[in-house]
Amino acid sequence: MSAICVAACGTAAASLPLAGNGDATAAAIQGQGPDPLCEADYARGRFRPAAALRFGIDPELAGSVGTTQNNVKPVNQAKTVAALRALRPPGKELVLRVNRLFESDGEAGIKRFQRIIGDYTRAGLDTELQVRYHPTASQTGNIAAWTRYVRHVVDVFGSNPHLVAMTITNELNVKVSPNTSDGAYPNAEQALVQGIIAAHREAQRHHDRQLKFGFTYAYRFKPSDDVALFNGLRTAGGAFRQALGFVGVDYYPAVIPGPATPIPVATLQMLGVVRRCFMPLGDLGPKVPIWITESGYDTTAGVHTWAQQRAALVQIVVTIRGAARTFGVTDFRWFNLRDNVSKSLALYETNGLMTDTYQRKPSFAAYRTLIAQFGAARSRASAFGVVSVAKSGRPDRVRRCRPASRRPRRAMSRRPRRRDRVPRGGSHPTRQEAGQ
Repeated sequence: MSAICVAACGTAAASLPLAGNGDATAAAIQGQGPDPLCEADYARGRFRPAAALRFGIDPELAGSVGTTQNNVKPVNQAKTVAALRALRPPGKELVLRVNRLFESDGEAGIKRFQRIIGDYTRAGLDTELQVRYHPTASQTGNIAAWTRYVRHVVDVFGSNPHLVAMTITNELNVKVSPNTSDGAYPNAEQALVQGIIAAHREAQRHHDRQLKFGFTYAYRFKPSDDVALFNGLRTAGGAFRQALGFVGVDYYPAVIPGPATPIPVATLQMLGVVRRCFMPLGDLGPKVPIWITESGYDTTAGVHTWAQQRAALVQIVVTIRGAARTFGVTDFRWFNLRDNVSKSLALYETNGLMTDTYQRKPSFAAYRTLIAQFGAARSRASAFGVVSVAKSGRPDRVRRCRPASRRPRRAMSRRPRRRDRVPRGGSHPTRQEAGQ
């Protein structure tokens, strides 16, 4: 463990209590036996660290738990970009997870996200895009309309070499909060499977080889729904497994399992449960990487302090990195850059490394140090950066610097739009309502 962990980590990973798990895994795959809900101890054995993780952060705002979006302090894009540049150490990767592109927002939503991602691309920052199965009333359950929408999103954004991934659907195991998660909508499981297949095929058609496609899962929200989600993927078929680039885990240890469990213990158990029980349930093999697509720790007044958030962040990151090779973890995203409303008492509103006025919390510097210590080096595409991107954010206008010795990649010419235009529908959130 690193020097930054000595004062913060407390329990060493090597001294965690261990228990056998082979029989429990086999029983869980059959949906019967001693551990049908994957509740045994799966943090077993010696843990091997990764040489590096690809770090990232959510720069937009959090979605409010429930059915509607609460009022939030608006984003200042100039301050956001400046903070992101300050957060990324020289030579290190920092991927921005841009969230809440809803199917229900149609073309208006796509154009708004073109502007957002265009801003980050012009700043030389890589992004990934969260594509939400969040349909209008007329679109609900219509998987053909959803896959048309997903293909269109890939058409619009996929030629940008600084867009590295898309998460297709969000947290299908959460069925009670349609503003933040997609499990409440009919045919959500089909939307996950068919959406990833459609996205992958469209990217292949256009040779967008940099794009990876995956889904997210809210860790331990409800054990029976967790198992049902992964069990359902077992029959998803070979096309889905070929298309799947990662399994994303949204992990908030202060919420689940809660403050009574030391963070290193909880974090190793999370990794073990996902890799050794849930993924085998879905027949998702060891070559499919785990991404921690969200992890955070609130600084709610009277509940957690800034110092506690910093300590939690360090413990989470150091523990994951220390076992990443064992459990196949390649990526980590902190949620998020700044608070929605720093005085809020609601969940996930104060996870930011900064306040809603862009004041840095101690966790900002700590995360930058962790990225400098354990972060993956910037790719050649990122390192050579962007010369210019159209103000509209249109990916066909992207131009990149390239060393003369490298063979030119395919031209970034405008691709013909598909005939299946995405219909408008529902209300369109304002820029400041962008969130989880």
